[in-house]
Amino acid sequence: MNGKLAAFAQRSKIKLKSFGKTLLQFSKVNYLMCAYILASVLIELTGVAVTAGKFYMTDPWLYLTFLALACLISQYLPGHRSRYVLFLTALSVNFILDLIFIMVYDSTGGTVFDFAMLNLHSDAMRIVESLPLSFTYIFVSAVVLALYATLGFMFTRRMPKPNVTRSARITSTALVLAVLSGNVLLSYFGNYRFDSNDLSYKLYQPETGTYSNKGIVGNFYNEMIRGFWFSDIDIGDTDELHDFIYKHQTESTPLTGRATGFNVVTVLCESFEWFTFLYDEERYPNGYACPIANKFSDSAAQIKTHLRELFPNLYRFYESTSTTVFNNSYSLNKTDISENETIIGNYPLYQYINYAYPTNTMPYSIPNILKNLYGVESNSFHNGYKTFYNRNEHHTNALGFKSFTAAEDIYEHTEDGGGVGERNLDSVMFETCKQQMFPTDRRFNTYITTITQHGQYAKRDNLRPYYDKLDSLGILPYAEDEDDANALRYYCAAGMDTDKAIGIMLDYLDANGLADNTIITLFGDHNAYYQGVSNYVKNIYSTDSANYLELYRVPVMIKAGNLNLGNPVINKFTCVLDIYPTILDLLGISVFSNLTYGVSAYSEKQSILYSRAYDKFMTDKIYFNSLSNIIYKSPDIDANYIDGIKKNATELLEKISHVNRIFAADYFKGNKASEFYTLLKQINEPVDINGKNHRGALTDSVL
Repeated sequence: MNGKLAAFAQRSKIKLKSFGKTLLQFSKVNYLMCAYILASVLIELTGVAVTAGKFYMTDPWLYLTFLALACLISQYLPGHRSRYVLFLTALSVNFILDLIFIMVYDSTGGTVFDFAMLNLHSDAMRIVESLPLSFTYIFVSAVVLALYATLGFMFTRRMPKPNVTRSARITSTALVLAVLSGNVLLSYFGNYRFDSNDLSYKLYQPETGTYSNKGIVGNFYNEMIRGFWFSDIDIGDTDELHDFIYKHQTESTPLTGRATGFNVVTVLCESFEWFTFLYDEERYPNGYACPIANKFSDSAAQIKTHLRELFPNLYRFYESTSTTVFNNSYSLNKTDISENETIIGNYPLYQYINYAYPTNTMPYSIPNILKNLYGVESNSFHNGYKTFYNRNEHHTNALGFKSFTAAEDIYEHTEDGGGVGERNLDSVMFETCKQQMFPTDRRFNTYITTITQHGQYAKRDNLRPYYDKLDSLGILPYAEDEDDANALRYYCAAGMDTDKAIGIMLDYLDANGLADNTIITLFGDHNAYYQGVSNYVKNIYSTDSANYLELYRVPVMIKAGNLNLGNPVINKFTCVLDIYPTILDLLGISVFSNLTYGVSAYSEKQSILYSRAYDKFMTDKIYFNSLSNIIYKSPDIDANYIDGIKKNATELLEKISHVNRIFAADYFKGNKASEFYTLLKQINEPVDINGKNHRGALTDSVL
């Protein structure tokens, strides 16, 4: 028995020794491959670290299949020179892909690539003025690439010549097929859950909405697979869709109809933040309260006095007795999404509608509602390029504006403001277009998207008078080697021009007797994420910050003519989704609430924000990608609050799934639009002789 054990041990020892020699020989022959794996993983994890803040991937399997394929393909190549070229090319592609998506991530405030972004390719270089480069990623990756290129070239002549035998090719072929099969299975099981009719899975998805899941390369590949093969929208039962659309209508509030018959002006102020013009030492420690701001000032009171000189019109609007301030409003969007959500009240998942659905029929947009119910003409203005975000097509076709005026039109007959090609001035747009924006001979609805405060924030000749004014008052002086402070200086100077534009509007409305019967909404589309200005001013750099959600708190103010609405400040949670129903509420227009993601700010209900751009849910107390991945929650929330969030999020996802179907099918084209207007008119009929509000439940005869 002992002899058999000894013989077994001897045979095992010989086999182990033989395996060791084989492994050592394989390693010597495949130094390039081993070094490639190490270099590629290091480059990829560095990309993940500079975006997601984590030096690991929780679901790296798709990425690893690409590493495996490169390694297996190398086994078909007979010489080290050809293998060296293969691996160096693969590393370079890895580096370039990661760099592109890191720049997209940094320039858009943290957006992870999704398939629909391919629609933005024509506007890619206009979306950002300059490309932010991650020094850490470029430095680490450049060192890794340089080392691989240098050492790999040196070792190509020193390594034993690879012996590409027939059996090795057969083994490599079998492994390639296995890897490809694994890739297909991973792609399928990573996307099969998509169901256009049931988005509730998003509340429990394992994805975090960052590159720490699949990595940058893995995410890119997965999004391409999903976009091409898993993104079809199932239109489903159109009768069920019809019933869902008309099932509920918006409820009345204490202010319903207070501004019936008014004109409507909505001003989306690009990257507008409260710290543009407000002094708040607690909320904005690096704003006007920062020591550098106080360098030439004696006191906070003096700075506040100076701010009124710098921003007289924003204060005029902010402090008006007719203005409601949404003091706890948030946005986590890009400009085009915020713009659409305030015009149509919703937004589908997985598409950018300006490109995917620019000619869809949208009878529930504010321009189409006002036109078909009251004959009101709507016009849109933006001092950026006409084709940017495809507005020239989308605004006049789908949204229902009669015209869209852009920079090419505004600067056709003027040389002021720098002209097309430089970040244009809001004040020039308002001064040039005020007669078109605010006609005196008819009721109007005007939507204005500004651009002056759009990043990047750098010194600009057309803002020089504002720099001089800041300097004369000792506010935000230029600081050597203080990039963050100087970005804030340039941002606030741009805000001074937006203030001037607001003054032009208010003065014109006053002078022409329009101020008393015009609803004006000013709001910020998103925070000032360019160059991290918002992070700097609020001193928030991590989700661990106790006030993290303050990062996304933006201004919303509504002035209803000269009415005193009795509620100057709303402190409940609101978001950009609530602007659409609030405007219609003031106008006294009831709509079908299943088409509307938000609620009127004057109601007792509270909405929940879902960001299509960032795949995140949030209120003022919680921020999450899924309920299994809560990124931030306030210490004071309890189980009941979480249950309420789950309920609201589920209802919102049900609405989104139906809106997906509406857009994909262009549901309202043809007779469906006529039906919509007929039903809309019926629910907006005047009160009956019994005094019942026209927002009573729909009767069977109406449906």
